[in-house]
Amino acid sequence: KVRAKVHDLKFSVNFEKRVDSGEDIVSSASGSDITFTNGFFATPSIGVAAQGMATGDFFTITSKSKTGFTIRFFNSSNTGISRTFDFQAVGHGLKS
Repeated sequence: KVRAKVHDLKFSVNFEKRVDSGEDIVSSASGSDITFTNGFFATPSIGVAAQGMATGDFFTITSKSKTGFTIRFFNSSNTGISRTFDFQAVGHGLKS
């Protein structure tokens, strides 16, 4: 009777870098849920380019995950507003 004894076991996983993006998306004043075409293996980084912003306008990104995020725009009085924006999500692999 013989048993194999493993001292070291190594593996390497390579994920391809990939990008998901959207252009000229009009958000609602209550916020917009963005879902990626294909989910990422891990939560990606997200860049946003907003259009037509006025002084004091800002946005928040919430619920960021492997499959999407929520974005909401506000004016200087913290009131939700509609804005047009582009986004780019950069990450690795596919969610399985």
